[in-house]
Amino acid sequence: MRRISMLVFLLVVFSLSAFSFVIQPFGLFGNVSLVRHDLTALIKVVPFVEFELGQNILTLNNINALLNEEQVDIDENAFADALANGFKLSAPISLGTYVNLKLGALRLVPYVRVDGNMGLNLPKTFAELLVGDTLIDYTYNDTKEGFLNASIMANGGIALMLGDFYVAGNVFVPVLFSDKSQTTMTVSYTSSSTPAYAELNASGKVRAYSRVSLNDIRTGNFDSLIDELSHFEDYGLSVEIGYGNDKLGIAVRNIVITPAKAWYAFEVTGDGKVTYTAQGTDITFEATYSISEPIVARLLTPVSITPPIQITAYLKNDGFIMWGVMGNYWLDGNWAVKGYAGLNIGIARAYYMLGYNQINYSHTIGVGMNLFLLNADLKITATTNSLIPSNNSTPGIGFALTMSGGL
Repeated sequence: MRRISMLVFLLVVFSLSAFSFVIQPFGLFGNVSLVRHDLTALIKVVPFVEFELGQNILTLNNINALLNEEQVDIDENAFADALANGFKLSAPISLGTYVNLKLGALRLVPYVRVDGNMGLNLPKTFAELLVGDTLIDYTYNDTKEGFLNASIMANGGIALMLGDFYVAGNVFVPVLFSDKSQTTMTVSYTSSSTPAYAELNASGKVRAYSRVSLNDIRTGNFDSLIDELSHFEDYGLSVEIGYGNDKLGIAVRNIVITPAKAWYAFEVTGDGKVTYTAQGTDITFEATYSISEPIVARLLTPVSITPPIQITAYLKNDGFIMWGVMGNYWLDGNWAVKGYAGLNIGIARAYYMLGYNQINYSHTIGVGMNLFLLNADLKITATTNSLIPSNNSTPGIGFALTMSGGL
């Protein structure tokens, strides 16, 4: 009898583990409906972290020269993408923990997470002046607002999921939110033919807001952080709604009811100068730059912060040959699409994922293991500004890890 009971137990464990992956390869992807795909029997606790860096500013050869020789070879081939599209950088981040509690047909999913995007977008005229062909005896001036975009929020809430639908109540505070009107860059260029001379000047200012002092975060002053975050009247309130099943889903996040209040301003300034002179065969090229120490100050009157609405959607199949596609769009202009394909043998998964956003392609290799009580999914990403990497491609990296424990 004991052997039969043990056999039944092992069969049940194997059956559950064969289909109980924590979440899909693209993670939560902003849709809480995906948490039910781990077939939680009672409760699961799931920490996750994801980071990705993409850029079209420096090639691998540029980076090696900068690290080894402290100089960069500026030529049109190396900066071809920047000449066509301007200098760009993107750094989406997401980390946190959720709990999946199953109560019959109802699921409760409390969560805390920090997520958002940081992006750099310089006008292509900046790259043209620095790298491309320019006119002689010509003066140029331009100012661009919002060249650096930051929207990183700390969120906490609970989702109620019934069937294929869910609704979540959410509180949020800004970790780093840029002020577009006060984040500016000014570029000036002048040149002459006699004597041969060219000068490029650039100055910029970045201003952003936060609910807490970034100095306290940097120094680990947790008592001050806890005191700041205890003022709940400064929190923002939002809701998110979604639909999702085993094949497809869609969700809308950051439907703001009340904006958050930010009490701290963060500001940093910088300037740079590039000069070129020539007399016969004697050519001189010089570059200098300076960046100020970041200034963090508490405001007399708080600033209201409203994060951009985020819309996500997915389509997938979880068979032996698994595949999925998904899209993500924020109303501030950030967006991303991804697709994956791989093999699913129950206790293990392996897949390849190709992604694209307004800055770069991402190539991801992912593996997942399911031990029933403990599950994990690991992704390693290489980004590049071209679909097929070459000597003039600009590299970036990414990393994601999701784990879960429970029944």
